Amino acid sequence: MTEPEVQTEPEVATATSDTAEPDFRQRILWGVLVFGVCLITALVVTWPLAAHLDSAILLGNEQGAMVGLLSIWTLWWNADRLVHGFAGYWDAPFFYPNKGVFTYSEPEPLTALFIAPLWGLDATPSLVHNVASLLVLTLNGIFAYRLARALGVKPLPALLGGVLMVALPFVAKVYGVLNLTPVFGMLWTLEGLVRFGRAGRLRDAAWAGLGFIAAYLTCQQYALIFVPFALGAFVVALWEQRFARRAILVLVASFLGAGLLLLLVILPAYTLHQQLGLTRQDFVVQALSAQLGDFFTRPNTASVPFPPASLNDTAGLFPGFILLGLATLGVGLAWHNRESSRRWAVYLAVGTFAAALLAMGLNLSIFGWQPFDTMRSFIPGFSELRSPFRFAIIMQLMLAALAALGLGYLLVYLRDRKQAGIALVVLLGLLGAAENLNVPVPLQSIPTSAKTAWAEWLNAQPQGTVVAHVPFPNGLRITDYEIEGWRMFAQIEHQMPIVNGYSGYFPPGYTDFQLSMATGFPSQGLICELNLGLGANTLVVDQSWLATHLGALASFASSLQPVYSDKDVQIYRLAAPADVCKANEQSP
Repeated sequence: MTEPEVQTEPEVATATSDTAEPDFRQRILWGVLVFGVCLITALVVTWPLAAHLDSAILLGNEQGAMVGLLSIWTLWWNADRLVHGFAGYWDAPFFYPNKGVFTYSEPEPLTALFIAPLWGLDATPSLVHNVASLLVLTLNGIFAYRLARALGVKPLPALLGGVLMVALPFVAKVYGVLNLTPVFGMLWTLEGLVRFGRAGRLRDAAWAGLGFIAAYLTCQQYALIFVPFALGAFVVALWEQRFARRAILVLVASFLGAGLLLLLVILPAYTLHQQLGLTRQDFVVQALSAQLGDFFTRPNTASVPFPPASLNDTAGLFPGFILLGLATLGVGLAWHNRESSRRWAVYLAVGTFAAALLAMGLNLSIFGWQPFDTMRSFIPGFSELRSPFRFAIIMQLMLAALAALGLGYLLVYLRDRKQAGIALVVLLGLLGAAENLNVPVPLQSIPTSAKTAWAEWLNAQPQGTVVAHVPFPNGLRITDYEIEGWRMFAQIEHQMPIVNGYSGYFPPGYTDFQLSMATGFPSQGLICELNLGLGANTLVVDQSWLATHLGALASFASSLQPVYSDKDVQIYRLAAPADVCKANEQSP
């Protein structure tokens, strides 16, 4: 059989397709159906979230509320900066007086701006977060459907591919980390490249570029690890176009345009991180690199007990028996049919294997050569990747795309038994999603408002108020920082800069200072450092800590003036005498 011409539709789409294109009304109705099915799937896979939309958020496999609270704070900060024209966007009001601290973690601007109006409607913090979570999951399904359609899959199996994508087990594993749930930007990029490969149209190249922008603005980490796979798809698309000069120019121009737009976001972070020398230590990266056995465990909350569940950070990467089977079917039938979609099936299969290998990070060594270590050395940004096991998300999304292809072929092969074929395809698609359920999903209760009496009091203080919270965390585990998450949550109400905070990185010297504050406060040196070194002039002390340190604080009455008290906190005005601090500095 000869290869099809460039613009020939894949056989899997046309073998049973009607010749007439659906009219506009039918397309709208089908679009509504796709959205509705993907949204319902999102509600099912996150159950019982739908019953607690305004009072709790997804916890997933996270141990504590810290990451969820940071996500809520991030959504608020984006909305707050939107109404201020994004002034001071990177200089977020934590880790004061350090600049550029919002570059230390995922800013999530696109996700946040989708739902920013909810803050103006006085929605609860949980509701804002949950609308974002459900919207992202729904978009994952919609763009999986679109990718499958671009590959030539008929609407029904393409829709089931969307259902499988919403139910991906890796996404369920990270439900508690909002920025790790969006995969639709990567799917969007692939869809554009597949369509460009088939037709060579400028609009498809631009669509692919926009998809990569969306990927970066929802999760910078995913966009970064997706770069090698996007380049692979780039080559396949050009191959489909026989590497025609016009095709090369159009596709390169589209991605260069996307890159230039993203420089507005990339440069501030990249420049600051280079100045600070921010990288991830080898032992941390290796600890967060997958082991072979991690691919044979399910997330800790998995509903199906085999293979066994695991709570380990790098575990829970098994994609599901049915998903694997359907993906294998997709590859095999695409290869057998020798049609246009064959190249893309091979690309997805190779990408699946490559993503699994890269997920092993520094645990993969080939005769002493570590591929991931080489990538860290040569690809900008890879030296900051802390968790190589997250490459598994690319492995799973490519398997889901192949599974949609497999369902599409199955429906074509059973065209002579139409009703039975439809029933079988629907059954397999739904069973594949059901196998990867993680219900009931653990939830984290969140107050319906960040308002407290002391936060409202702080909000009424004059501009220039800088807050330090005591106690500081006495450890470096994420669970130790949950107290800081609640303080950032309170900042949504009082909006004053704080010395404390939490992020993916910490400012130089911060952790040493944090531990000194945790074990050595109060002392004259630390009081002077807080006030004169960091600029804090307001001390918010938890009553639970104060109960055992009241006498010690009384020794520094000249620097600490009580100004507010309630059942939760005691607030002091902090003003360390300069002469005392100077004398303390000079003492041996």
